[in-house]
Amino acid sequence: MSKTKKTMYVGPSLEAIAARNTVFEKLPDALEAAIKKRPYLSGLCVPISGLAKALQQIDRQQGSIYTLYSKAESEKAAIEKGE
Repeated sequence: MSKTKKTMYVGPSLEAIAARNTVFEKLPDALEAAIKKRPYLSGLCVPISGLAKALQQIDRQQGSIYTLYSKAESEKAAIEKGE
């Protein structure tokens, strides 16, 4: 029996794509499509084991996860339009 790896999306909520802090066993198609256009979004899909560290970076507004979060926040409108 294969163990499914759960990940949490820690980026900003993206309408019709992914809500912040949602746990997925398999990424939804809309999020997969957004990642194809903006590969850095995959860095915001964090394994549960790395969750505390990722959320800490966002709270402190420093670190690589926060950098990705900020980029996604600034491109949010374009991402939601599918650009």
